[in-house]
Amino acid sequence: MKYQCESCDRLVKVETYSLEGGVLAVVCPACAAVTRAAPSVSAAVAVPSMEPVSVPVPPARPSLTALRVIRTDAPVVAPSALDGDPFQSPPGHCPKCVAPMREDATSCAGCGLVFANFIPDEHQPSGILAREWHALLETWHDWDAHDRLLSQAMGRGELAMVGRLYRMRLARAPDDAQALRGRDEVVRRVTTAVPLTSDGPSPALGRKVKSMVMGAVLVVCLALMLVLFQVMRGAF
Repeated sequence: MKYQCESCDRLVKVETYSLEGGVLAVVCPACAAVTRAAPSVSAAVAVPSMEPVSVPVPPARPSLTALRVIRTDAPVVAPSALDGDPFQSPPGHCPKCVAPMREDATSCAGCGLVFANFIPDEHQPSGILAREWHALLETWHDWDAHDRLLSQAMGRGELAMVGRLYRMRLARAPDDAQALRGRDEVVRRVTTAVPLTSDGPSPALGRKVKSMVMGAVLVVCLALMLVLFQVMRGAF
């Protein structure tokens, strides 16, 4: 069962809950905010008596909200679009590495970029990745969609750009759980892919060994030909 958290407006699963004086308290696994659901007041049952029956009214609890529960098979609503271009760093962040920057800074302390020399067109995603990212924004809560985009980008060698897109998303929404998970997944895939590509000898070393072997074979062949020539010369 899922519900929409009143604090962060995320659609999350009900994992931790408790009953406090007959009131259901649910803890959001994303932001740890507590959402309480006031019990529904049932209609008073008529009692066959001439005297009025006083119904005790439960004391009002502060910050009680109706718990909006959504079935797991119900369609998930996409998050509202954030302000700004999703392919540009928000103000106050480096346009290249998306690191926070000071107002009076002329270069980035993280990547060393001189802001006056930044060319936006050199740091734009490819057309395919841009279309995939726009489609991902429509199904942002679906992690399978994130996983597919990461796999496709990894096959095209665009994981670094995907990581940059996740960082720009986090710069606008620091508590976005999906963006945090996506950024960490990019780091994990990059670190696991590097050892695989570095296994075995380098091409330069292979060419060097091959040249040495061919040279040794040539020397041996020349020596054998010289010995054979001497033997044939002595025979005649």
